[in-house]
Amino acid sequence: MEPTAILFLIVATSAIFFFLQNRAARRELHKTKNDLRDARADLRTALARWDATTRSVSEGIVLLDADAHIQFINPAAENFLDARASVGRAFNQAAWSLHLEPLIADVLAQRADALAQTVVRDDRAFHIRVRAGAPEAECGAIITLSDVTELQRLGRMRRDFVANISHELRTPVTTLQLLAETMEQELPEHPTAAAAHLVKLRGQIDLLHQLTSEMMDLALIESGQMPIRLLATNLADLIAPALAALQPQIERKEIVLEYRAAQDVRVLADADGIRKVVSNLLHNAIKFTPPRGRIAIDARRVDDNIEIQIADTGIGIPARDVPRIFERFYKVDRARTPGATRSTGLGLAIAKHIVEGHGGKIWVTSIEGQGSTFYFSLPAAN
Repeated sequence: MEPTAILFLIVATSAIFFFLQNRAARRELHKTKNDLRDARADLRTALARWDATTRSVSEGIVLLDADAHIQFINPAAENFLDARASVGRAFNQAAWSLHLEPLIADVLAQRADALAQTVVRDDRAFHIRVRAGAPEAECGAIITLSDVTELQRLGRMRRDFVANISHELRTPVTTLQLLAETMEQELPEHPTAAAAHLVKLRGQIDLLHQLTSEMMDLALIESGQMPIRLLATNLADLIAPALAALQPQIERKEIVLEYRAAQDVRVLADADGIRKVVSNLLHNAIKFTPPRGRIAIDARRVDDNIEIQIADTGIGIPARDVPRIFERFYKVDRARTPGATRSTGLGLAIAKHIVEGHGGKIWVTSIEGQGSTFYFSLPAAN
């Protein structure tokens, strides 16, 4: 083949190669431009949604970078903090003093994933939570602020009401007790009728006394004025006093009571508080168990906790009532238990508060007509 022909063939082949390569590059460039345009559109949509969401929520939201400078702040947070044009500024310089520097420092230093506190300013209360952000998004921490002023005011009103009514009821209850004792001594002429009325009177007095005591206990627990002191205690020592106090009722109904837990089970507990829990659960078990029924007390270790069970062969709890049984003042229909004494509806609510104050849980399983088993957990004393 002639050199000229060979040269022409080489040049033509190169031209075709570069043409095809250039066309492929143009296609790839066009695809990249389309992808970039779609990504920008998605980003604009995401930013619009984020902006609409953060503007519509009532909670304040602040995003900080790793140096505690503000990356983003929504209108609610600006209003809470009186902070304007604060993006890019250090948080402690852009807002009124919240004393959040220790919380922010701990979260940014990864000593904690989330920390929270309540701050009061000018009669307004804010619940503030600092949570670690996403490092890949260059977000050091996320601060959320909620105005809880109204919630705290309502909580104070409720606690004050309970405390005040409990205090006010103590005087008439004491007076009724004195009157009942006087009637016992001064009405000998009609002993049978007087005795019957006195039994009813004393029943009402006992109920009022129980109500005031339990309302006061609940008020103290919810206001944090009833401290919980955890001490290593033998479980049997917590249950024995309740059994002793309720023994007459157990014998009167000929109930068989079994204590199945080992004698050396030890828990971390506030003795007075847990005795109230045990007494309440045992009292309910006796009240709702028919004569010659059975009540069993057991305990077993579950991880770092001791799980206590109080099971009875009583009338059980309707399935619809089980989820609400620990609510204050909630009572199961009394028509199901003819002759049963009235209750305040506070005992199980108090028990729930006390157990949760120990870091434990309380729950119940029940089959109507067959019986109920109440469970609660306490920290094990290792």
